[in-house]
Amino acid sequence: MLHLDPRFSPAVTESVGAIERRSDAEIVVVVVGRSGSYRDLAWAAALGCSLVALGLLAWAPWEFAGVLFPVYAAIAAAIAGFTVARSAPLTRLLAGKRRMQAQVREAAEAVFVQETVHGTRRRTGVLVFVSSLEARVEVLPDQGILGRVPGAALADLDLRAGSLDELVGGLRRLGDLLATHVPPVEGDNPNEVDDAPRVRA
Repeated sequence: MLHLDPRFSPAVTESVGAIERRSDAEIVVVVVGRSGSYRDLAWAAALGCSLVALGLLAWAPWEFAGVLFPVYAAIAAAIAGFTVARSAPLTRLLAGKRRMQAQVREAAEAVFVQETVHGTRRRTGVLVFVSSLEARVEVLPDQGILGRVPGAALADLDLRAGSLDELVGGLRRLGDLLATHVPPVEGDNPNEVDDAPRVRA
């Protein structure tokens, strides 16, 4: 997970501070392990593998005691369900890009409210929501940013969380964009929100 890197918190805190010195924005970075539980995928894998196991047992050229069929099916289901639940690559493969994008967006919108990103004086808060399992970054700006930064420019940032270097590079590009469109107000640029990232299990 990205946030387990010991360099993560200092690097992100420094990047956020640099953005806020060059702009009127207040950046809130929140990192979560995953945006969705995806339990349904584990259950689906368990059911599918149990059915496959029953089919193989029924059509195998060898004889098996019929009373053991449910046991074998249950073992296959448990192994498949546990494997999918514990494997990030398998979860990503089964979930698909569209579902992961929707899950991250929904989780980010909830965190935007929970972290009161909208609570800055000039409504210039920006949530940078990092979801590790999905390796996605969602940027949600408040109204004071939306009215001044072109939506297409925000969309083109394409922040990624595959590595710390990718994330820091994305924050740097975000800082350049905000410095251009939302420059700091001279003599009135307080740090309203702590720069350190919030890490949620």
